[in-house]
Amino acid sequence: MNATDIFFNNGQLNWDAISTISNSILVAALVYITWRYARQVKEQTILMKKDMMRNKILEEIQDVLTPTINHLEKEIEAIEKNEIFWSKRGGVGEFGPGYGGEETIKRLFNASSAIFKDVIHNDTDLESKFISHDKLREKLNELYAKVEREVRTQKNEERLENLLNTFYQSKREEAYERNLPENAYKLTDNERKRIFWLIINNWNPERTPHTLEPHIDFWEKYKDELLEFRNTPRVEELDKEIGNRLNQLKELDSDLLEKIKEKRKKIQEEYHFTKYEIDPQSKKLEEWLM
Repeated sequence: MNATDIFFNNGQLNWDAISTISNSILVAALVYITWRYARQVKEQTILMKKDMMRNKILEEIQDVLTPTINHLEKEIEAIEKNEIFWSKRGGVGEFGPGYGGEETIKRLFNASSAIFKDVIHNDTDLESKFISHDKLREKLNELYAKVEREVRTQKNEERLENLLNTFYQSKREEAYERNLPENAYKLTDNERKRIFWLIINNWNPERTPHTLEPHIDFWEKYKDELLEFRNTPRVEELDKEIGNRLNQLKELDSDLLEKIKEKRKKIQEEYHFTKYEIDPQSKKLEEWLM
């Protein structure tokens, strides 16, 4: 049987055959179109999911990885430059504030952040390092609190009060000559508290230009006598332990910093993020420097 036999019957068009073949072609075309449409929908769905995943990953980088990298770099720098300053606010020990008002040594593990949990969920080593960091911070907080108890005794409180009165009386005439209020050199309650923080940290405060700062005047005049408050065997032991713990923290910070940077770089290459996407602040800084 040839094509002529199929399409012609006794010299007449075989409409049944033509109709059957036409329907078969239409069905095939419809099947193909449906398959193409389903494929395109599937591809679009995959792209949408990938785009959603990309946004989620970028959020994790911007909210967790990059801020942690920036903080660790500053934390290491502060330890190296001996810029760790411990004090209490509301009875709670804190380190800082440092750059941007953040604590110089702050807790890194954020159990309340879903994004944070997503980042470290499948990385037990990273999670372990975050926890170790925060445990070291708490240990340092305890050590500084012990130094405070050694330094802030009733006897030293009385010694400080006597020195403050002597300082105030010696400055009254200077205040008069400079046409300042009589109590211009009288330290406020907060400034008095800060004197003890300076003693505990063995810290030299920086002056603000063109500003009257009685607590710094007082510190510069009586610094040697004030630092004698620290001259006890126990404080000496605590200083050594604090130094050792800070060295441990610095080493841990370096390991943690390297691991997080590697993790961020791997994700950046996989999702083709730009440097400004992974660190939006860098663009603002570059624009500010231009």
